[in-house]
Amino acid sequence: MNDEWKRKNMSIRYQVRDEIEEIIKEKNIDRKRFYEFSKSRYSEIIDKFYYSFFEYKDRRKPASDELSYLWLRFQKQLNHSKSVYLDWSYEDFIDSINQVMPDFDESKMYYLILCHGWVYEGYISEIISILVEIDRWIDDFYIVSKKFDWLICYCEDGDCLFSVSK
Repeated sequence: MNDEWKRKNMSIRYQVRDEIEEIIKEKNIDRKRFYEFSKSRYSEIIDKFYYSFFEYKDRRKPASDELSYLWLRFQKQLNHSKSVYLDWSYEDFIDSINQVMPDFDESKMYYLILCHGWVYEGYISEIISILVEIDRWIDDFYIVSKKFDWLICYCEDGDCLFSVSK
């Protein structure tokens, strides 16, 4: 990779984080309901995420800011739902999540892991409020259960959601 590409990628990465902060302020989102996860514990969450769901034998673990296209490397024994096209409206987002995870619990907190390496924790209504506003910046994202037993994946290439579970 050349230096110019790396600089551009880092610039987009930080623009995403800044945009999320602006959305939190503009929408007056309660920081107890959605917040950036502790930077000192990012690697712990990304490691659990990576080793819980992805093929890693004979491959290096990606850097925390290189989480795009991981959906191509899910472990083969995991259960996959059908893919659902995503329209990016709040209502469609909830409907799509319910289609791929029928037993989804809106009263629990989840991790939101972005392809840019940012890790957030929050309730689904706040996560969706953020994602609906920032969709132009996101290639892939993952909404992950805190037990790391399932996740919902968004794949920008297919503009769809699907779930993966153990």
